[in-house]
Amino acid sequence: MLSLVQDKIALLQSALDDPAIQWKQLVLALLWVVYGFETLLSLRQYRLYSLDTPPATLASHVDLETFKKSQVYGRDKARFGFFSSAISQLLSVALVYYDVYAWSWTYAGIILTRLGQDDSEIPRSIVWMMIMFVLREVPSMPLTLYRNFVIEERHGFNKMTARTFLTDTLKEWMLGFVIGVPLISALLFIIRWAGSTFVAYVVVFLFSFQIIAMVLYPTVIQPLFNKLTPLPQGALRDRVVALASSLKFPLKHIYVIDGSKRSSHSNAYFFGVIPGGNKHIVIFDTLIEKSTSDEIEAVLAHELGHYANNDPTKLLVLSQVQIWFTMSLFTLFINNVSLYRSFGFQVGPSLLEKVAGTPSSQLLNYLPIIIGLELFQLVLNPTDALVKFLLNSAVRRMEYAADRFAATLERPGPTSSELAAAAEYNAEKENAAAKVDPKQKEEYVDLLGKALIKLHVQNLSTMHHDPLFSAYHYSHPTLAERLNALQALRPQLKKQK
Repeated sequence: MLSLVQDKIALLQSALDDPAIQWKQLVLALLWVVYGFETLLSLRQYRLYSLDTPPATLASHVDLETFKKSQVYGRDKARFGFFSSAISQLLSVALVYYDVYAWSWTYAGIILTRLGQDDSEIPRSIVWMMIMFVLREVPSMPLTLYRNFVIEERHGFNKMTARTFLTDTLKEWMLGFVIGVPLISALLFIIRWAGSTFVAYVVVFLFSFQIIAMVLYPTVIQPLFNKLTPLPQGALRDRVVALASSLKFPLKHIYVIDGSKRSSHSNAYFFGVIPGGNKHIVIFDTLIEKSTSDEIEAVLAHELGHYANNDPTKLLVLSQVQIWFTMSLFTLFINNVSLYRSFGFQVGPSLLEKVAGTPSSQLLNYLPIIIGLELFQLVLNPTDALVKFLLNSAVRRMEYAADRFAATLERPGPTSSELAAAAEYNAEKENAAAKVDPKQKEEYVDLLGKALIKLHVQNLSTMHHDPLFSAYHYSHPTLAERLNALQALRPQLKKQK
């Protein structure tokens, strides 16, 4: 059976390695098809920014002035999106049309030779990646500056200074180099070492890398950009601890992150990937500033719903399936001579056919893996759109499930500080009707809806959504969709009482 499969794969590899296939023309056509599709979706969404009233679901929650501000903000971002995507498309087409991949590969060898360094595959691949990074990053820098310091500034969201932007950019570049060089070097080594059986080894390696990255990011990388401070003692901390305890969530620390240093947008999340290990909750200072303690508690109930539903594990499994699928397809192209030739590489026989002992400097004339991966991704480009739909659909189901978990969750009873505060307050009231019952608390289903609406309004988020645009670009359901789903839960919640 295995032999039959291998024969079929070899046959397909041979069929794809056909000089008659015009790979460059095919890739150029695919680039324009994907660009045309994404532009069509953006146009469908753009027309909704001319509407004068909010959708019916949100009409009672949003005043007309705020709605108009969100429409202007959405329109500005959409117009910028049209321009930036056009620039990105032209750059991608130019890299393909002018055989920049082959030129930069040759130039990488020249740089290594002039520096007196070993001109073998891995060093040349690293230099090639640096050249391509510069070619792609430099044209995008003005666009990034315009987005942050013009569009976001105009609508009151940018809090970043020019100095912060510069230091962030330099840190990101340095991190990319520090992480990327060993990652790519190890990946290329594994593929060369494993030969035709590289898929399983690559999947295991990338899985290990993901786990390490998830552990190191919040503790090593994020502190390079943001300051995390412990959440002070108070009502919010008490409620978060009570919520975590009720769910047996292994909470270790609660942090406040200085998100306001760069933006006024809000968020909250938890981290800690080791099963059974300690978890940490992070709340943006902008969320604390703009929301009540009860609303933040409801938002965190949603986040802990992801923990209860094992969503981080599910997403990790999905990513491994995607990597396995992609690498399996890559086996069909890794030795495709016609693919390389179409993009300007002067290649002869496959590396696999070279006589053992050939100097590495000569082998560089043949099929470098890093280039093969890049060209393969260009051929695979249209399938990324389908994968995007599928992944977004999966994540949206998780978001609905987390909302449902929070909405149906019974709120923990009053904390000791709340009981003490209520007792002190009631002692001062002679009228029984004026006294408060600390056990009477608003349900999560109401609080979560209020929190979502408030965040949506404060962020001037888009309110009208084209369904196809939303399904392609959004991993989360729209606000209207989430509110409708919460509303549909109310009959079920009444029955449980």
